[in-house]
Amino acid sequence: MKGFAMLKSRLVFCACVALTAIIPSGCATLGGIMGQMYLMSSDEEVAAGLQLSKEVPNHYKIYNNSTVTAYVQKVGARIVNECGRKDIAYHFAVIQSDEINAFSLPGGYVYAYTGLMKNINDEAAFAAVLAHEIAHVVARHSAQRLSSMYAADAIQRAILGENPGLFGQIMAGAMTEGGLLAYGRENEYEADEFGQKYVYAAGYDPNGMADVLRKIISLESGDPGKLEGMLATHPPTSERLARILADIASEATLTNPVRNTTEYVRIRAMLP
Repeated sequence: MKGFAMLKSRLVFCACVALTAIIPSGCATLGGIMGQMYLMSSDEEVAAGLQLSKEVPNHYKIYNNSTVTAYVQKVGARIVNECGRKDIAYHFAVIQSDEINAFSLPGGYVYAYTGLMKNINDEAAFAAVLAHEIAHVVARHSAQRLSSMYAADAIQRAILGENPGLFGQIMAGAMTEGGLLAYGRENEYEADEFGQKYVYAAGYDPNGMADVLRKIISLESGDPGKLEGMLATHPPTSERLARILADIASEATLTNPVRNTTEYVRIRAMLP
């Protein structure tokens, strides 16, 4: 796990660079996976994420089953325990939709679709999905997108409630081309790579992520309508699978890797 230890040291690296000529209020940076510099502080990101999360029920149907939600939170917490960013609280919820997708918002808000959950077979695969989204949060990909889309003062005004329509507008077009969650190819590859490391560190079978990608590939030809949102914002699935398989091959074999099929199937049976 030498490589994972190095990852953690990179993720906790934090530096401040003077940007007062650009942003009068100063600046803040948090070392993400690639050590990018951001216009939003971590506190601003969390505040923006909170406001965006309040808009989610206006655009998506939340599946409020306490047993299912508790299970998702439990699996998510296991991955968070291995991730490189613990300065924020993480929140997990389920969206009722046949679409096969998941997404995360700035500040640690993670959502999984029932359609996705019904199309995978065990906890290792589901943990891989959550790990991918948690990696986006760790790397602050959506915070970077938000900073690039809107000026700092516009975000700050919206956080303070002076522009209440902004976050609704953002969520309405979140997964469209140019929207908040339309990450670049490299962002998606990073989320796969480091999500895979979190899965491995948590003791899950690392083949879980490969299984998810294989399922997506099979659905691309059979029922692509359910993948519309995901395919619009992700690189070719075959390329993602090839990279993950290479990562798995480079890892030491886990003793008794977790699949937890029985509990996952029980939870999946509760989905609408």
